[in-house]
Amino acid sequence: MAESSDTSTYEAVVLLLREHPRWRGILMAALEEAKTIKTGRFAGTWVLERAKKHGVNWVPNLRKLVAYGILLKDGYSTRGGRRAYYRMPDIEGVEKALNDVASLSGETPYPGHEIIGSGIARKSTTSVPFYANLASCGGPNMSDAHVESYVDVDTRLARPGHQYYLVRADGDSMDLAGINNGDLVLVRVQNHADIGQKVIACLADGVTVKELQRRGEFTLLVPRSSNTEHKPILLSEDAEIQGIVVATIPNFL
Repeated sequence: MAESSDTSTYEAVVLLLREHPRWRGILMAALEEAKTIKTGRFAGTWVLERAKKHGVNWVPNLRKLVAYGILLKDGYSTRGGRRAYYRMPDIEGVEKALNDVASLSGETPYPGHEIIGSGIARKSTTSVPFYANLASCGGPNMSDAHVESYVDVDTRLARPGHQYYLVRADGDSMDLAGINNGDLVLVRVQNHADIGQKVIACLADGVTVKELQRRGEFTLLVPRSSNTEHKPILLSEDAEIQGIVVATIPNFL
């Protein structure tokens, strides 16, 4: 990985695209944001939103661009929620590198293979961020969320057109639903869910994994546990559904 002190921005972008071609859409979005904002200071959330127009259907961590020396962090804002801000010190270098390495657009950076009837074929995967300490199955417990690593997930689970992330289950409140302590939970990002679906919900005091149910006029977050100490949680107006559980990877180490 390139560091800004040793490598020019142009070289850093070329290296990033060679190692991780799927970041091209993020780079294009960041470049557009940097050229649009007169102050040169832009929020990471703006880049992520703009990146969707470039076909980015996953949740990137802009710290990678900082590590490569392509972006510089420029503080935080708590207005409207905590947001990190960035600057792009060498706009021309980024733009030239993107143009020179245009042939890399659309390549698959993390190819795998699978055995089929006629032999060995390429298996399509996508890189999904794993957020450490984000979700708790025993009770809401939000700590500083950060990407610990990226995990290649089969696109039959993490389908194109949606954003996904992985979190580790902590607790036994969903063990009867097949989510055990230490499992990795694959989450599709969306702010709504159907009754009966397992969801990631953000409450006043943290994040939790539960099943969405309705009892009379009330919507509840219901545990599915062999431990009777876990009780349903009323889904209030202050709560927010962050995504639905797509799959569980048992005992991921």
